[in-house]
Amino acid sequence: MRPDLVALATAVALVVMAVSCAPPPRDGPIGPTPSHVGPTPSLVAPTASVVIAPTPSLVAAPAIAVDDTLLELLPNDVGGVPLTGDPATAAEIAVDPSLTGFVAAVAVAAAFAPAPTEGVGDYVVVTLARLEPGVFDDAFFRDWRDTFDGAVCAQAGGVAGHAEAGIAAHRTYITTCAGGVRTYHVHLDLSGVIVSMQAMGDGRFGERVVEGLTE
Repeated sequence: MRPDLVALATAVALVVMAVSCAPPPRDGPIGPTPSHVGPTPSLVAPTASVVIAPTPSLVAAPAIAVDDTLLELLPNDVGGVPLTGDPATAAEIAVDPSLTGFVAAVAVAAAFAPAPTEGVGDYVVVTLARLEPGVFDDAFFRDWRDTFDGAVCAQAGGVAGHAEAGIAAHRTYITTCAGGVRTYHVHLDLSGVIVSMQAMGDGRFGERVVEGLTE
């Protein structure tokens, strides 16, 4: 696997894992906020030595654009839960130097269902990455998926299996982690965007997102 793609996909996966470790609120507005980001015992949590959130004084000018118009590719909600944009997490991804030359723009959104009395509520965290012209090919996409999945599943018991499915005419690559987390990847040809997700729960929010993609 190319080292530059390892760094790129791992950077995206680790930052997305940080926000997905937020405990979904039981009451009140649903959606990630900066105060939510942090590991909890009930969800898959990255270690502090792996995921380090930059402080405002250390964040440089984004190497790539944070483009909230990419969120127009997503449905407004999944299972009745609003899919909320998270520009702060997108900005963390955008300053990673490993993205330079590969990704032109990013956006992040998430949906967290209220947790039941016991267990964890459904959630999905979506990363949209619009690639630079000429970057995408089958090998690039395979390395992106493998590295993203490996980084996510390393915190969720390891990779348990892979599958492909046609969901609403989209070829969708699905990986299941041993701990129950799933990842989903779709490439949108017209917009040149890779949609990568991690999700958990019986509501299968990842599949609902794919069904609602506007391209």
